[in-house]
Amino acid sequence: MARDFTKNTANYMDLGVGALNALVSGAADISIAGWVYADTFDTASANLNRMFTGRIGTVGGGLMVAVDAQGANDFVRVGGRSQNADSFQAVNGATNITTGAWHHIGGVLDIDGDIIRVYLDGVQDASTAVTFGATTYTVTADSGNDAIGGFGAPPAASADQMDGRIAELAIWTADIATVGFGQLNDGFSPLFIRPDVLVAYWPLIGNYSPETDIVSARNGTITGTIAKDVHPRII
Repeated sequence: MARDFTKNTANYMDLGVGALNALVSGAADISIAGWVYADTFDTASANLNRMFTGRIGTVGGGLMVAVDAQGANDFVRVGGRSQNADSFQAVNGATNITTGAWHHIGGVLDIDGDIIRVYLDGVQDASTAVTFGATTYTVTADSGNDAIGGFGAPPAASADQMDGRIAELAIWTADIATVGFGQLNDGFSPLFIRPDVLVAYWPLIGNYSPETDIVSARNGTITGTIAKDVHPRII
């Protein structure tokens, strides 16, 4: 069973302050991926409807996967920073992501190559040059909470939150490339994809609270209520 998130700031999943930083610090490439089944999207601005946000220091997101629904179409949006001093870098995909259906989404921060790649349903949907200030993910003092399904804990605004199911969320300290995203879209568990560099994995089956990260024990603490619902088919 997947976790079914709502746009309600009283209901959220908190990973804790700087939970991911020790896992991804020093990585030249970071991949993040998961399944989403969105019910609605907030259309107010670009960096909303978040599947995941990881904080890098005293500023905002160091790693983000979200959906930009402010235009005529809704696009997967992947962004982040290489260091606290960076301006936020973000890239949209090119293919409309629909509500009311399961989609596999994610992306790669190719930090040493100054590129962000966006993936939708196992296919690379964008590969765009950006400007990172460092060549690896460079962590300073932790000050913000990493979160699944939103931005911060508690979330500052309901618009930041995902409205719908999230499942099989995972992070790697390498570029798992199109072959990896394709295998995930085919239904394979993240445990089959580059297990040597898999640093975090939340199945989000809804049977545990906190939600267990079965790779690194960065468990997700639920405040309020996040119901469980039908899970995507996973091998």
